Amino acid sequence: MQNEITLSIEGGLYSRLDEAADEIRLVTIELCLPGHPLQCKLEKVSLKDVKPDYASFVLSSGLTAQTPRQAKERWAISPRGARPDPPPEGADQYSGSVPAPNRYRFKWGDFAALSYVWGDESVRRDIILNGEVVSVTANLECALRALAGDNTFGSRYKLWTDAICINQVDDHEKGHQVRKMREIYSGAWAVIAWIASSRPSADINYAFQFLRILASLEEDQRDLGKLQTESGEPSRGTYFYALNDLMRQEYWFRLWVIQELVMGASSTVLRHGNQVIDWSTFCKGIGVLYHGSNWTLKDRERKRELTSRGIRDGRAWQTSSIHLVHIDLRQLSRFDEEGTNRIGLRRLLDIANSANCRDVRDKVFALVGMMNSSISADIMEAYGFEPPRLFAAVARAFIAHTKTLEPLRHGNPWGRAGAPSWAADWTWKGRIRFSRPEYNLAAPPWDPLEPEPDPDTIYCAHGGMPASYTFLNDWRLLRCKGFIFDEVVGLGAPEAGYFKWDKQRIIQCPSWRSAYGDSEATSSALWHTLLLSIVTKGERAQQRHAALLSLPSSFWAALPQFQSKGWDWLAGQSGYYFKWEKWRYAHDHFMLGQQRLGSFFTNIIPQDAEELTYTEVYCSSQRAVQQRRFMLTKNGYFGWGPDNLYETDQSKELKVGDKIAILLGCSTPLVIRPAGDKFEVVGEAYVQGFMDGEALVLMESGACDIQDFIFC
Repeated sequence: MQNEITLSIEGGLYSRLDEAADEIRLVTIELCLPGHPLQCKLEKVSLKDVKPDYASFVLSSGLTAQTPRQAKERWAISPRGARPDPPPEGADQYSGSVPAPNRYRFKWGDFAALSYVWGDESVRRDIILNGEVVSVTANLECALRALAGDNTFGSRYKLWTDAICINQVDDHEKGHQVRKMREIYSGAWAVIAWIASSRPSADINYAFQFLRILASLEEDQRDLGKLQTESGEPSRGTYFYALNDLMRQEYWFRLWVIQELVMGASSTVLRHGNQVIDWSTFCKGIGVLYHGSNWTLKDRERKRELTSRGIRDGRAWQTSSIHLVHIDLRQLSRFDEEGTNRIGLRRLLDIANSANCRDVRDKVFALVGMMNSSISADIMEAYGFEPPRLFAAVARAFIAHTKTLEPLRHGNPWGRAGAPSWAADWTWKGRIRFSRPEYNLAAPPWDPLEPEPDPDTIYCAHGGMPASYTFLNDWRLLRCKGFIFDEVVGLGAPEAGYFKWDKQRIIQCPSWRSAYGDSEATSSALWHTLLLSIVTKGERAQQRHAALLSLPSSFWAALPQFQSKGWDWLAGQSGYYFKWEKWRYAHDHFMLGQQRLGSFFTNIIPQDAEELTYTEVYCSSQRAVQQRRFMLTKNGYFGWGPDNLYETDQSKELKVGDKIAILLGCSTPLVIRPAGDKFEVVGEAYVQGFMDGEALVLMESGACDIQDFIFC
């Protein structure tokens, strides 16, 4: 939680909230004079103090089981009231964020919630709160001052902001209010996302204009290259530069805003100074960048704009925040409005990894509102725990409520928080979101917004056998059943950061012989492995995907062939092909028995090749080589083990001698490592030929025995 003001309970501003009455505190902005501190009022209100006509509407409309957001949206469009107040100058879709007085839902009025980033804590300004001088960060004061200029929050329409409305020195209250975050942001009439810092950029105003243009385009107008050629839009020498500036704002890297935006959903408005854009328009505009070849065009256009303005800026596009908006926030906010937004552990870990927070425990608590309510209730019981025990409690909660051992797929012994190896460390930096096999391919004709398949059902290594586990008294330990069926004997190159592989650290195994059969059978197993046997939408790879074996090993070998075939999207991948190219460079001399890995491939694409197939295998292989290390097993198989790409300590990596096990109730094999009389989880594995319950034959034949593992 933010900690911008330090006031005691006895100081007069904060008396205890009545939890039974569902009380919160809200701010009104009473006076705003240039050169003088803002004057604000802080008061307690009850969320149970609803107006009789609103309560009657909810009951008569059958909305009692709906989310607060759904009920508010229905109330907002009901024929009971007048049109909302007009927007401020420069806004085009702002109207729904300010209710007309006859739309207020509570006897005391209504409220909006502010979503913002704290900014530089050393830069502070004073405000007057209930007659007392209070110091807040400059960014919060800037937001309040801008909102004061609208004359919106001066009376019965009030504002909730965490730094002021929560007593920051009362741990009990902070824990209670964290549990209420979902209710507050989904129940607010509007969520105002303050994008600006205390030093706003004028260029961002052009970004809002650009996004409105993009959002207005019809489906057949979204090829930006053609649009520019025909009409001179959308670039006016600053649009792409401004959009990148917008997506570089600190706001997008604060973890708490993710939950706030998702909870706000279509009731969210983004604001920079006096410029306002509604969430739906913003997301629709961002989505155009994913259409056709626009993703690569954006790189060229930004470079052209910088050159025309005489600006030297070597920074790349801030794609992580663009992906966050389009792939996560847009989809999750839609799910929230539908009441189906509960997401799984892996997605939560990916989101937590995309943003920052001051207290590492907030990696969890900033996202509890997006979890299943029974899971989040259990996790909130661990509010006072230190990070290692908290992360163990989170893993326990997901195991207990899903009745599976799927959470162990996200564990490893490499996190720096000191959590048990079977519990995901939410601070571990080696987690790469685009490595997930269920991840939708970000290439035409697929839409990344389509729902992803359930990651727990893509594979079935456990053969349907239910989980068997016991939580021991020592919170660091977990007992479960499974069996070891193989061992690591050879390793490919580990990733050395995001852009290369260290081929000097390959560990060959001259004695390895393929258990798959002859060269043709081994070749088939190889291309399946390099695709994780999965292509788009979780679908299994088919024989046509053997095309991977003729995907050129370098972009310059591929480019003339792509161009001659008219495969424009693939031909535009010069900035992204490096994953496949560098993985191949590092591994072409890796030995699979008596054959080099590279000998299974050719650089010549067949004449009758299909663009869709090559796009699928290109994207799927890009996904597979991330966060994984190629491995050979003692019994003649190969696959992938976990990788630790940002770690320079070579003791913290996959090792020869590590065991490969099937745990009952876990859909993928796991690499595990003996640790005295216990075991560590090293990470999830992919072993070609053992992803769909085939290993159970070994157990049934007596080749492997079920045993108890105690993981630490």
